[in-house]
Amino acid sequence: MDTNKQPIEGVKTGILKVSGAELYYETKGEGPVLLMIPGANGDHFIFTPIREILSKTFTVVTYDRRGFSGSKLIGEQDYSHRIDTDANDAASLIKLFTTEPAFVFASSSGALVSLQLMTLHPEIIKALIPHEPTALKYLPDVDKWKATVQEIYDIYTKEGEGPAKNKFVDDLISGTQDGELMRGGKGSETPNTKYWFQHEMRQYPSTDFDTGKLEENKDKILFCVGRDSVHTMPAWPVTNLAKQFGTEVLSVPGGHLGYALHPADFAKDFIEGLQRRGKI
Repeated sequence: MDTNKQPIEGVKTGILKVSGAELYYETKGEGPVLLMIPGANGDHFIFTPIREILSKTFTVVTYDRRGFSGSKLIGEQDYSHRIDTDANDAASLIKLFTTEPAFVFASSSGALVSLQLMTLHPEIIKALIPHEPTALKYLPDVDKWKATVQEIYDIYTKEGEGPAKNKFVDDLISGTQDGELMRGGKGSETPNTKYWFQHEMRQYPSTDFDTGKLEENKDKILFCVGRDSVHTMPAWPVTNLAKQFGTEVLSVPGGHLGYALHPADFAKDFIEGLQRRGKI
């Protein structure tokens, strides 16, 4: 792998070959490893602004999830267990950079991956900060939300990306600045969005997470919700889990894209939250 190419000052890039894929990654900074798992777009780029801040404290590892942007698929894929594969990819990246337990931040679909990572590989995680995972299992009206997700997918197959994104915003994150930025336009469909709709949009939120394993590791988990998201669906699963586990929720700036839209304030609250938990 080539880790010497540096398109941005202080950033190292490389390719990690794993079963069925080649994962493109970037690293910046020194200190304990912080792996950042991207959401629906699957691309490391969304973390660039906050990485610049967090790299003063951590060795920040960002990457494209398999099938997105620079992370190529190789051969047949097991789509019936894809969230497990995604979690195993994250574990492989952690093991590439450290023999110590690592910090993990993940948002949205990436946060769903991170919950599965905790159930499969808890021993390699020091602290997990899942930001607004849409885990339907932890909603009281799960069947209603499964029907909503299916309806969004049906709109996608019949009308395309733009109308489906609009339905997603209207039903899941309406009334937020973040939601308005996520609305779909009339442009051509992106490969990343197409891949997400086909392989994750319905499947990942419906994952039957091992709640017992999560609770066993609750002291490692700092559930995270944006202050603008508290009245929207993505905030409710982790809020409900935190109540069940008797743990707190880390309140951070913004909504579903708070880490991207308010990187400085988000990073400050992120680090202070870890300090209060005695993790750094």
